[in-house]
Amino acid sequence: MKILIIHNHYSKFSGEEAVVEAQIKLLQESGHTVSTYFRKSVEIETMPLGKLRSFCSAFYNPRSVKEIKRLLVSEQPDLVHIHNLFPLISPAILPVIKKAGIPIVMTVHNYRLVCPNGLFFSQGKICEACAGKGKEWNCIAKNCESSHFKSMGYALRNWWARKQKYYLKHVDAFACLTEFQKEKLASNGFAAEKLFVIPNMYSGKVQKEKKIASGNTKKYIAFAGRISPEKGIDVLFEAARLLPHIPFKLAGGVREDYELPVKPTNVELVGMLKADELNEFYQAASLYVLSSIWYEGFPMVFPEAMNHSLPIIAPNMAGFPEVVRNQVNGLLFETGNASDLAKQIESLWSDPQKAKEFGEVGYQKLQEKYTPQQYSLNLQHLYQQVLTTSAQAQTKTNLF
Repeated sequence: MKILIIHNHYSKFSGEEAVVEAQIKLLQESGHTVSTYFRKSVEIETMPLGKLRSFCSAFYNPRSVKEIKRLLVSEQPDLVHIHNLFPLISPAILPVIKKAGIPIVMTVHNYRLVCPNGLFFSQGKICEACAGKGKEWNCIAKNCESSHFKSMGYALRNWWARKQKYYLKHVDAFACLTEFQKEKLASNGFAAEKLFVIPNMYSGKVQKEKKIASGNTKKYIAFAGRISPEKGIDVLFEAARLLPHIPFKLAGGVREDYELPVKPTNVELVGMLKADELNEFYQAASLYVLSSIWYEGFPMVFPEAMNHSLPIIAPNMAGFPEVVRNQVNGLLFETGNASDLAKQIESLWSDPQKAKEFGEVGYQKLQEKYTPQQYSLNLQHLYQQVLTTSAQAQTKTNLF
């Protein structure tokens, strides 16, 4: 099968970029021919009037349309798989692809199809004000991007895509990361029969030699990820303050504009870690904590922790309970409640046998649901379903 992958890279390497790279590699290893069309947001910095041009290209980019047309002719793909289209590619390429008779699959990495900033998070808390038809103006009113220019741009491009029905009319299948995400799209007008769930895969090195009695070492509580407000760092710090006898270690970079809360003495920031250092970080931990206060899609830290047989403690919201089963491979706590988080941490810290059992269940779940092999099966099944449906639709059209 010939597959064209389309993606607008972000200014900084992210989990989304890692997923795209891993997907391409997997498809090629499965015998498919993969071509790509990439644009990069860093291009804006070197463009004359870069910000203004990127604002306009989010609605229609003649260069992207022209280059996509040329690729469709030269590569003759059987299917197009899209990841991110903003700001330099634009959803305006969707009708071009559809007119060529090529089916489109789109991975939904965030909530941008409904929420202009893609997060359902604004002013430090969950926000769904833009959900529903004609509510994009809330992004401007709330200044969700802390920049009136950016907030207006995000709102207008979502409004335009909705008015043109770019996604609803031209995308054949949406690959959501969780059932929660799927339900959010369905409740906002996306056809249920076009919504599928394909969780992210873990493509890192599998830890075949698991830790002996995970939790018994009692070294520290681990957190890995971006150190920023939506990650609930203040909640995690407060929980640590309530547990002065338990050490915490946080791996990751601090967002530039984030004023870090006062750090408890039992919390250590270890900064950005390379792959081998991150493995050592997980191996020496007793359990993993996610303290996010926003609807993350499918945090890759979950399978990373599971790969090291770590039990996970996560908020009881969004798609988290789909990965972290309460009292099965971890524990859930009330979102934003530091006292409840501290309670759940203490319960596993003081019961290493239970922590070990949870960690082993998580490791098995990783092997069953989140391997590249399972991801490949899920993806190829979706591709075949889309190709079959598309062929049937074209045959029906030809009959009339």
